[in-house]
Amino acid sequence: MNPPESGSSSSTGDRSGGDPSGARREPIRHFLPGPVYVTEAVRASMTAPIVGHRSDAFKQVYRRIAGGLQRVFRTARDVPFATGSATLVMELALVSTVQRDVLNLVSGAFSERWHKISRSLGKRADRLDVPWGRAIDPDLVRRALARKRYEAVTVVHNETSTGVINPLEEIARAVHETSDALVLVDAVSSLAGAPVETDAWGLDLVLTGSQKALAVPPGLVPFAVSERAETRASGIEPRGFYTDVLRYLEYHRKDGPITTPAIPVVWALDRQLGRIAEEGVEERWGRHRMLQARMVRWLDEGGAQRGLSFAAEEEARSPTVSCLSPPDGVEAPALVRRLAEKGWTVAGGYGAWKQSTFRIGHMGEVTMNDLEDLLAVLEETLDEAIGGAGGRRA
Repeated sequence: MNPPESGSSSSTGDRSGGDPSGARREPIRHFLPGPVYVTEAVRASMTAPIVGHRSDAFKQVYRRIAGGLQRVFRTARDVPFATGSATLVMELALVSTVQRDVLNLVSGAFSERWHKISRSLGKRADRLDVPWGRAIDPDLVRRALARKRYEAVTVVHNETSTGVINPLEEIARAVHETSDALVLVDAVSSLAGAPVETDAWGLDLVLTGSQKALAVPPGLVPFAVSERAETRASGIEPRGFYTDVLRYLEYHRKDGPITTPAIPVVWALDRQLGRIAEEGVEERWGRHRMLQARMVRWLDEGGAQRGLSFAAEEEARSPTVSCLSPPDGVEAPALVRRLAEKGWTVAGGYGAWKQSTFRIGHMGEVTMNDLEDLLAVLEETLDEAIGGAGGRRA
């Protein structure tokens, strides 16, 4: 049996809507910040025959994926993947590279998770807290590193819970200028949707999830590993088995994963990396910036009049997910339910903001046409909700 061929193919559906391949496709009505909409062609690729993960046929696809991931991660280093959720590789990063002391930069629910993982592993974990909705100030990082030596600093590049993107390049520079700590990065909802320059910024372990801006079904966690991180790991014991970064690198260099992967998702990743190559990584970043800019214009044009506001500060807003606060008198969960009744999926709030916000994921394959359609329905739904709550607010 042969593996599927890489690249994009035409699919049936309603319109192109800015699809870089020019293929007609179904309209998107699914705007979660993960798992995101997956194109028909990518979904169809998952039906290709299963082959052995140590076979020559699988290795052929694996090698192709390895090169594609290097281009998306912007690295010349190896980019293996794990089968599981991103939380697995968050834990792997700590198990494999930190003996005792780690600084967790906490600005939302997912950076809080990294601190909880650190504590659960028995690490001496300190936290640098930033209020939700604000970006991490690199100068705060410098000051924290001047007070104590840490083996690693963890940072969530794009906080899905708050719609905040952190200044990763500047944070990494602050770490390198002040210490020899490794920079461990959760780029789960930013990679392939916002600039992530693994090599140029000196990032030591960068992980993402297949189900976010890569626009692949859940199940795979690609991660890039620097030479510094690999060297550091060689002096750490124990590293576990499924959390041993050196084991992943060893098998990766033999063109395979450490254990049987989610093979249908591997086929999907292969196909989607072909689509991303067609569009171009930098062009993909630009499309996401345009979607975020449209969200800002829409709020200025009518959303603010309806009492809607961004939960994230202006200079910190993410290009892949917008976190919004509804008008007074309108409950965020009720608004999400109203949209669902009309056939549109957006996300409720998360963590501490669960009841007070809702989130629109404009990442992956979302086009401007798709977003415009959602915003029109959202305006209508807001007006209905405001009317039910006692009238429009200025």
